[in-house]
Amino acid sequence: SDRAQILLLVALIVAAPPLGLWAVEVLAWLAAGERARRLVHLVMVTGLFCVLALEVAKKLTGLRGRRLVLAAVLVGLGAGLVYARWAPIRLWLRYLAPAPLVFALVFATLSPTAELILPARSTSNTAVAVQTRPGRPLPPVVMVLFDEFPLQSLLDSSGRIDRRVYPNFAGFADQSTWYRNATGIGGWTPFAVPSMLSGTWPTWGQRSSVPDRSGWPDNLFTLLDRYYNLKVFETVTQLCPPQRCGQTGTRSGFTTVAKQTAKLYRTITSPQDTAVDPATVGEDPTLNQDTANSAGPKAYFGNIKQDQVNRVDRFVDSIKAGDPQPTLYFLHVLLPHSPFKYLADGKVYNSGSLRGASGVWPSRLLQLNQQRHLVQLAYTDKVMARILQRLKDQGLYDKSLVVMTADHGDGFTPGNSSRGLGPGNAAQLMWVPAFVKAPGQTKGRIDDRNWEHVDLLPTIADIVGLTIPWKVDGLSQTGPSRRQTTDKTFYNHPGEPLHRPGPPNFATALHGVTDTLIRAHQHGERGLWQYGSTADWIYQPPAKLGRIGGPAVTAKVRDWDLFSRIDPKGPAVPTLVVGQLTGPAPPQATMVVAVNGKVGATSGLFPMQDGQPANSFAAFVPDFLYHAGPGPPQLQLYLATPSGGGRQLQPVTIASGT
Repeated sequence: SDRAQILLLVALIVAAPPLGLWAVEVLAWLAAGERARRLVHLVMVTGLFCVLALEVAKKLTGLRGRRLVLAAVLVGLGAGLVYARWAPIRLWLRYLAPAPLVFALVFATLSPTAELILPARSTSNTAVAVQTRPGRPLPPVVMVLFDEFPLQSLLDSSGRIDRRVYPNFAGFADQSTWYRNATGIGGWTPFAVPSMLSGTWPTWGQRSSVPDRSGWPDNLFTLLDRYYNLKVFETVTQLCPPQRCGQTGTRSGFTTVAKQTAKLYRTITSPQDTAVDPATVGEDPTLNQDTANSAGPKAYFGNIKQDQVNRVDRFVDSIKAGDPQPTLYFLHVLLPHSPFKYLADGKVYNSGSLRGASGVWPSRLLQLNQQRHLVQLAYTDKVMARILQRLKDQGLYDKSLVVMTADHGDGFTPGNSSRGLGPGNAAQLMWVPAFVKAPGQTKGRIDDRNWEHVDLLPTIADIVGLTIPWKVDGLSQTGPSRRQTTDKTFYNHPGEPLHRPGPPNFATALHGVTDTLIRAHQHGERGLWQYGSTADWIYQPPAKLGRIGGPAVTAKVRDWDLFSRIDPKGPAVPTLVVGQLTGPAPPQATMVVAVNGKVGATSGLFPMQDGQPANSFAAFVPDFLYHAGPGPPQLQLYLATPSGGGRQLQPVTIASGT
């Protein structure tokens, strides 16, 4: 939250309750006179004593539930009686009237939040980095941190970046050191990114730390603070000192902050213990299907809802030849992070049509999301190219240390969480791209040493020539490899390290997807749509797949109005076809979606929610198969079922869905 939002929250907490109670007293006085006002005042003070007694008893005793409420009411009534009959108590409370204002002053000036409220002042660290090569100028540093980016998604089956669909990542690898065996620290960004930027594993003490400088005071930004001009675009974190960088992290809005505060009030006044520590930051379960932390307060990632491309534009515009050097240019961008909504050329599509899925995601939706992820990654490749071109245009590329990596991957393995390490998703979740171009480096190389992301900060510090004035767990990876083990470490929760064998999972990660799961290696971006076991069906006339005919079938398609008129060259194209059969689905049936006489996508049938019949479908069709004009005549749906050693394709009548 920014300064105005925090001060408004403080004013709301400190002033709103007493003003509300005072207003009730005034109304009582206007309606029935002074005696009624005194009675209302006594009732309210007694009620506040009850609330105070409940909280104290919850801290000091084992009472819970109805017994705690009864005890609090009895204590509150007793305190109210003493208040009514003993003048010194009333005088004592009168002297305590300024206490809320004192609380507000302490909160605004002495708590960790003060960094976000007070005017900018110079920062002071107890330990300051020292240049290891005095007299040599420090180079500019450019760091782009992607999110939800599995290394495997970039690669073909030989372990190379597929140039047909990701030419810009491949080009950057040609000029940098590609630490191909790099793994992230954890799948939960609020501790994964701070750990990366501090060079330390997340500890038990950081389980409830918010991802800001109060919980992680030693990090990349405080290391460079004394020597570098800072141009920082954080997303989930606020690690850069606000006095230097301003408010760089998430914007949630005052409404969200107020709602979370109201939830905390309910926690305080509840006669039961909460399931989690009220200070623990849990993940918003709407971000993915992993809802393990959904019981606690949520981290609202306001920047996820922002236009990530616009954030990149602002970052690119901030890179200028006239900047005082050395400068750190830092961007954490939520790409190719969900929500998946970008086509390979940057157009958006109707991603909201896939709403309402709940429970354990079926294999079909995991497959669909992986395909959508790969398409969005193709666009991310183009976005990344704009950053590199800006550096070259401003004359900064050759002289800069340029780092491009990601905090963690993304899992698309059935039965495993997308962001929590499970028995079958290590290769997708742990291994991430990691490219480091040293100043003056022009020739690329592949380094398969055991890199873990606690090594990122020590490596950066070593290249620029600064000592790290705090103890780190990582190792600089610029010289000979110093890590003896081949095992990998990952945290689903701070303080709870999980270990996986490196070599077999690395081999799985290197067996990429661009020529196995999809056909991008053969057909470029057109191959992104040729996914999975029915890849060879795509772009074929439906008649080549089997005999067309059979009983009539009807299906409802969601957001059918979006298809009424299509402009394939416009900024938005409805490429996601989501619907439901109006009747039961035949066994082993596959929905085939054709566009203008060519198969664009297929979908197995699945239940949209637990307990529902398996008659829903979701298909992702190529935008370039459309023609400009009305959409309904362009779409043809068929229900494919096995028939006599071949297939029968029953035409599907499309009806408007919800």
